[in-house]
Amino acid sequence: MKKMSSFLQRLRYYFLILFDRQTPWYVKLILTAGFLYIIVPVDFVADTVPFFGWLDDLAIASFIVALALKFVPQEVMNKVKRKMFGAKK
Repeated sequence: MKKMSSFLQRLRYYFLILFDRQTPWYVKLILTAGFLYIIVPVDFVADTVPFFGWLDDLAIASFIVALALKFVPQEVMNKVKRKMFGAKK
């Protein structure tokens, strides 16, 4: 259950970054493209292939999130963390 909670917290963190007004447009574009890749049924490897179909989704989603987070300003990341976890300095 803790892993699911951690996953949901990360998902919330990414969505708060996505919808923050100070997040650059290109970061929003990258995150949106990653989200659409997961949702849209077109894949590099079909999901009907056991394990490998899901592995490419996971790899591409991880890459897209890591890429987008490199471009998020630190002040936005700090603001989102404060919003999620309280006012820690």
